[in-house]
Amino acid sequence: MATSHFEHPCAAPVTLMLPDLDCNGQGYWQHDWIETRLDCRAIDLGNASTPDRNSWVMRLDHALRGLDAPVILVGHGVGALTIAAWAGLMSSEIEKAVAGALLIGPSDPVGADADPRLKGFAPVPSAIFSFPALVVASDDDHSVSVDRAFSMARQWGAGFARFGECGHFSPRDGLGWWPEGEELLDRFIELVEPGRDHRIRDFDDFAPRFARPGPPPPVPLFRP
Repeated sequence: MATSHFEHPCAAPVTLMLPDLDCNGQGYWQHDWIETRLDCRAIDLGNASTPDRNSWVMRLDHALRGLDAPVILVGHGVGALTIAAWAGLMSSEIEKAVAGALLIGPSDPVGADADPRLKGFAPVPSAIFSFPALVVASDDDHSVSVDRAFSMARQWGAGFARFGECGHFSPRDGLGWWPEGEELLDRFIELVEPGRDHRIRDFDDFAPRFARPGPPPPVPLFRP
């Protein structure tokens, strides 16, 4: 996994949040973090109920070009797919602004029960990210199985964390503020600070300390 080459390591990182389908307002952890944390900002992606891959990718790219600080991306569901799509299409120059990315419950647009609105996000991008990343999965996520989330993590060159039974990490699942996720974000920001040597195993070993208890992963974790 490549490191970020951001040129301003002394600047405080900014966290940009990309929501999932129909997720907004109070009771959604992204909204709550944005309202209470100085380092978290929303990206104007347009209507969260009608996602458009090309539009969302370009809006993400525009938001990144307007910042002069290291960036942490946090994408949930289709927001995670947007990050993956952007990483596979944009130039390496703008990717250097990204210090790391958390991909929470990335939706599977080709799954048997996939929301029809995700059709435009298929196929799932397969390019390895040029920045450190961690995929977070839930044992009872109706949008993506643990096996599928693990597969996406590895095809992106990302670490993998399993968070017990959190559903799809949405208000419908009663997750609310999700304090474990906020703690994970804080430690992830520390871990991906510029200049560190990032390896997949760093994230596999570090993430379970914040995860809800659950059974062991369905497949052995990769060890380089």
